[in-house]
Amino acid sequence: MQIDDLNSQNSLNKAQILSYEEIEKFPKSFYTHAEAIFHLKEVGIEIKQTRVAEWLSVSRANVSQVVGRMQNSGLIEFSDDLKLTETGECLAMNISRRHRITERFLSEVLNLPWDQVYEETSRWENVLSPITEKAMLKMLGYPKTGPFGNPIPYSNYQEKNMVSLLNVESNKTYSIEKITEELKKDSSMIDFLQTHEMVPGSTINVADAGDYSITISTNKNDYFGIDQFIAKRVFVT
Repeated sequence: MQIDDLNSQNSLNKAQILSYEEIEKFPKSFYTHAEAIFHLKEVGIEIKQTRVAEWLSVSRANVSQVVGRMQNSGLIEFSDDLKLTETGECLAMNISRRHRITERFLSEVLNLPWDQVYEETSRWENVLSPITEKAMLKMLGYPKTGPFGNPIPYSNYQEKNMVSLLNVESNKTYSIEKITEELKKDSSMIDFLQTHEMVPGSTINVADAGDYSITISTNKNDYFGIDQFIAKRVFVT
């Protein structure tokens, strides 16, 4: 077993509260809601039932029903915001881990276009077993992030000192490190980002920033404009 694999596996084993068998007993709706809460927390959005409904593109009533069942199962506790319990956090991180490993596999091994990866991954993450997960990681070379730069839980990822494009200086060159989950959810947005090479690993130069848009160039290509919504959700070093 390689060192990266061993360290990742040790981290996963130490943090596990739920076994694979216990995770599989939960309804798949618990997976999506736990993962949504986890992602909302990651990107700094207040964790209200309305926000979860918007994230999942379902009704507020549907979220309320699922959240109530998750609370009865010991996965969520209520405060001003929704909050995952320690067990709920473990579930969310396991599903997010599956999601980001699968994203890598579908995009890098099966060569699916990015605008199809997110939707297809949402199907695979519900059935991925530990055996298949380990085989994928070995084939991929034990990455610590998904293809969009978001950390794979339990991978011993070391956070970098990143800033959003909204807060960089003009006429300087940066490297794209991460695109948040918000932008990934929209296939047309992903197509735009990929077409313009706004992907992790690309270099980027900011020409100027106005009140509503920012003019940038990636990999020394022609300049183009992005709005502040996108700029706030693309992180660079």
